[in-house]
Amino acid sequence: MSQQIIAYGATVERSLDGTTYTEIPEAKGVAVPIVETDFLDATSLDSPNGFREYVKGLKDAGVISVPCGYTADGYEQQLADQASSTPAYYRTTMKAAPGQATGDVFEFRGFPTPQLEAGDVGDLVGMTISIRTTGDVTWTKGTAAA
Repeated sequence: MSQQIIAYGATVERSLDGTTYTEIPEAKGVAVPIVETDFLDATSLDSPNGFREYVKGLKDAGVISVPCGYTADGYEQQLADQASSTPAYYRTTMKAAPGQATGDVFEFRGFPTPQLEAGDVGDLVGMTISIRTTGDVTWTKGTAAA
């Protein structure tokens, strides 16, 4: 039987102190950064058989987007976070997979930029929170069901 889960039931939260978290209102997707590693070309005149050689460099979690429905409270929250000179804390908690009591948790920090998405006359107004990550990304596996 598959152990996959759907995004519904996950939570995306933010915090200014890393202790007290509040949900991002009307989030429509999960926020999980993709960590990429730079590889630096270390090829030299004596590299074996003319092949390029690389060494691992720094890591970067890049910029991620969290799709949301627009609400005045959500927009106000993100504008305040954007105005801060320190990065906000973010936590994404997946719903528990089969055999888990709690879901996996991803934590990271970043600088948000809220962007409104105006649609056609009958469409819902959306908002995307573009988050420039900074620092480490942690993953904690959910606990096993008893």
